[in-house]
Amino acid sequence: MKMRIGITAVLISALLLSSCGKADNGAAENLQTEEVQSVSETTKAPETPEEFHQAMVDRSLYSLGNTSRLKAKMEQARSGEKTTIAYIGGSITEGVGASSGDCYARLSYEFFRDTYGTGDNVEYVNAGLSGTPSNLGVLRLERDVLSSKPDIVFVEFAVNDSQDDIAKESYESLVRTVLEQENAPAVVLIFNVIESGYTAQAHMKEIGEHYDLPMVSAADALTPEFEEGRMTWKEYSGDQSHPNTEGHKLLCEFIANLLTSAENSSDSGEYYLPDLPKFGTAYKNAALATPEMENERITVSETGSFEAVQSGTSGFPCSWKYKGGSEPLKLKTSANAFFVIFKRNNSDKMGSFDVYLNGAKLKTIDTNQSDGWGEAFSQQVIKFQSIKDMDIEIVPSEDNGDKTIEILGFASTANE
Repeated sequence: MKMRIGITAVLISALLLSSCGKADNGAAENLQTEEVQSVSETTKAPETPEEFHQAMVDRSLYSLGNTSRLKAKMEQARSGEKTTIAYIGGSITEGVGASSGDCYARLSYEFFRDTYGTGDNVEYVNAGLSGTPSNLGVLRLERDVLSSKPDIVFVEFAVNDSQDDIAKESYESLVRTVLEQENAPAVVLIFNVIESGYTAQAHMKEIGEHYDLPMVSAADALTPEFEEGRMTWKEYSGDQSHPNTEGHKLLCEFIANLLTSAENSSDSGEYYLPDLPKFGTAYKNAALATPEMENERITVSETGSFEAVQSGTSGFPCSWKYKGGSEPLKLKTSANAFFVIFKRNNSDKMGSFDVYLNGAKLKTIDTNQSDGWGEAFSQQVIKFQSIKDMDIEIVPSEDNGDKTIEILGFASTANE
């Protein structure tokens, strides 16, 4: 007979205490003692709820990678220096399924702050945004994360990403952009899973292994629990995708386990970036321009039949909204790749626009999309092997009529 463990029972680990974020140095020492004891014991199959739970936590640690950067940031926090912990990802990172104070990002930040900080020297940045795959995440990375000069960056896109070449290059470009920052941030990869079992972690693990990064796989930890009947999806989540409050605590426990394991690990030696990418890094160091934020690499010269207004779209407070007419919105950039970010929705009220490059029509983009729900969406318009001067025009389609078009921003990358 299979033993079933409810979500309340599995959340009994000492890491969580009353919540995963409420740890202290004494608790950390107890955790270290328990970890040493577990290593010294003879390995045996789990039998009790506690043992099954520990086995799940152990599975969540896919790889410690090279821990030198992470341990350096722990020591930085302990010394009292300002240390910033940032999270970028989709709706799970944003905290959907729990309150903002109970999401895994906040809880794991609090665990780090209380375990390694000295008071108020550890700061928190949550750049989770619902509907964000890595091909939008890499475009908003500078604005939403790097501008805060983070010391540790947690990256979570496994349930939002596809598995095509753009997704692989976008994810790797984001990871490498962070790793190349002057303050040598540590990067931790997080892989979630949805009820159907989908996760894009396969190629993300390859990227993580290529860059020798710490990795947490909730997918690896949870899937056997669901398959073997010790936990149901409904105990973990209130819908098809997002952890509930107890599920967010569990994700925090996985991260706390990684941090504790990294702290106790042997010296990894100095960290070195590999010379070559795994899949490609064409989208590194992206430049983003929005109605409220100019960028020297993207120059909007005329707005034409569009006007800057409040957008009401999460993550993009303003848009260039179509006001009628046929005059193009014009801009210039020098880039190897160019993206348009727009609001999409599953609605006949949403319109379409044409994109011209140097006078030639490239494509028509319809913002009425069956899987849209009013979120920001990025679409690659063109990609070259080398940097080229681009004159871009955004023109309402001839049959658009009075349908809504909202351009949220433009992005370009300049990588040979």
